Amino acid sequence: MATRSVQFHGLYKVFDFTGNRHLGLLGNEEAFARAKQFIAGGLSDGSFPVVIDREFPGIESLPAAMEVMASNQAKGKIVVTI
Repeated sequence: MATRSVQFHGLYKVFDFTGNRHLGLLGNEEAFARAKQFIAGGLSDGSFPVVIDREFPGIESLPAAMEVMASNQAKGKIVVTI
């Protein structure tokens, strides 16, 4: 029996709406559109807050940002401003 979906966050079955061409699973475009709308709504109304752990100014700080990312210690997004 082929894998039809993967539980994600306990509520969502990822492959049911995104599909996976490598596994031969067709996506559900309507469900995918609903998921994108749900996520965009959560970001805009604050239900899904974006947590920024650290900001690094300039491309020259990219090595330091990569070190933080590699350490797996960040509690949010790592942002490099250019």
